[in-house]
Amino acid sequence: MEHNTVYHVFLFFTCFLQVAAAVIAVRLTRITKSNLSWILISAGLVLWSVRSVIDIVRIFVPQFGFESQEPYSWGGIFISTCFAIGVYLIKNIFVYNKEAEQKQRAYEKRLLNSVIEAEEKERKRFSTELHDGLGPILSSIKMGFSAVSHEVTDPDIRNNLNQAIAEAITTVREVSNNLSPHVLTNFGIEKAISNFIGKLNVPPELNIKYSIAFGSKRYPSTIEIVVYRVICELINNTIRHAHATLIDIRLQELDGRILLEYADNGIGFTPAQDPEDNVSETTGSGMGYYNIVSRVSSFKGTVSYGTYNQLSTSRPGILVRIEIPLKGVL
Repeated sequence: MEHNTVYHVFLFFTCFLQVAAAVIAVRLTRITKSNLSWILISAGLVLWSVRSVIDIVRIFVPQFGFESQEPYSWGGIFISTCFAIGVYLIKNIFVYNKEAEQKQRAYEKRLLNSVIEAEEKERKRFSTELHDGLGPILSSIKMGFSAVSHEVTDPDIRNNLNQAIAEAITTVREVSNNLSPHVLTNFGIEKAISNFIGKLNVPPELNIKYSIAFGSKRYPSTIEIVVYRVICELINNTIRHAHATLIDIRLQELDGRILLEYADNGIGFTPAQDPEDNVSETTGSGMGYYNIVSRVSSFKGTVSYGTYNQLSTSRPGILVRIEIPLKGVL
């Protein structure tokens, strides 16, 4: 008697699991876009659960059901056939999911490219307005002041005004070039980075070394823009916050990927745990950790951080390693 009770309990429990599995399978049919393999598997689970319910009912009502076992046998054959064909065709679901994932990645890539292109377009527009609009106005002011400067009797005032106008013109040119570096567009990353570093106002104790093994080779504009902006941001962060005396930049193409290694011997930093934070208090604003990672990740690239000076705890420095695969981009 006790043996029958345990058997009935397990039978009820098994029946409950089968019915639950059948309900879940039917509800997932819409998600799988009514794929034939999932329909067959769902049908097999439904028929199996119905058969289990009939078996339970027959325990209490023996006369319930079919008089012969043949319908049950045919039902078992049909259930097994549904499962066998469904499992054989289930690969179509994985193919569909893979295609959907590829389409999503392609959409994200197109979206990022559109964002970068729109951003650069706005930068270029502002740059042109500064260069062609405000620049000539300041030049006219300088020429006008030169014509009447003899009326200013105090030489200090005259010199200060001349210097202020000259600095304003220089600042406009620098801002215009930083917004949309024509050197990057016309000559590539190597020339653009060299030009950027050459115009930097760095402390005398800071030495910047860089090795860019690209030569005259060009890459898609979106990749060049991202790499250029990342390098500029890292350099600016080092100058503003790291108190470093050395910056070492190595950029090359290696094994089908762009490899950037950026290091300084400053105070270092710890990337923020929350990606919504900009990295840490040592990096300030700007692109920040989250923007660098998100832009690089959009090209299926990786960003890793480490210490540059392994022997120093007071000034550990920083080593940033960025890899961007070129497969599927070029």
